[in-house]
Amino acid sequence: GEKVRWTGSSGINAEYGEGLPSDELSIQNGIICTKATRYPLIIDPQGQGKIWIKNREASILTVTTLNHKFFRTHLEDCLSQGRPLMIEDVAEELDPVLDNVLEKNFIKSGKTLKVKCGDKELDVMQGFRIYITTKLANPAYTPEISARTSIIDFTVTMKGLEDQLLGIVILKEKGELKKKKKKK
Repeated sequence: GEKVRWTGSSGINAEYGEGLPSDELSIQNGIICTKATRYPLIIDPQGQGKIWIKNREASILTVTTLNHKFFRTHLEDCLSQGRPLMIEDVAEELDPVLDNVLEKNFIKSGKTLKVKCGDKELDVMQGFRIYITTKLANPAYTPEISARTSIIDFTVTMKGLEDQLLGIVILKEKGELKKKKKKK
């Protein structure tokens, strides 16, 4: 197929993707993560997707786990402050408090959106995003979870590793060529 290079406003750059590996599959995964209408559930046994999201969202990202004692507080804060939330290392089941958020069952109240989380109704501010990651290499999610999320497989393949290594070599040689040009 036709190769597309994503730069600028899409947030994906094939060469400098904020820690995103430069192979085609990783770039496609990055595009799906940032552009899909459903929130991403990332299968990430090697942790490359998690590193990329942490680099991408840097200073504003809240990182939590489902069994963290302040999990609900983290979720509520991110919703009401319009900040991204990463829920790391989930197993094959998610907390039911996430159902309305993942399904985007938002209630329009004047100019604001609200969502029912457990027994609370919370404002959903612009900028809120949720990333869910798992280290499981081959998880069996229920059809409900599959329908509520965009499941994205960041598992590194042999072809992906070859592409990543080639990308590193090209960047290194590009730098060396620039140095030689300056010396002339």
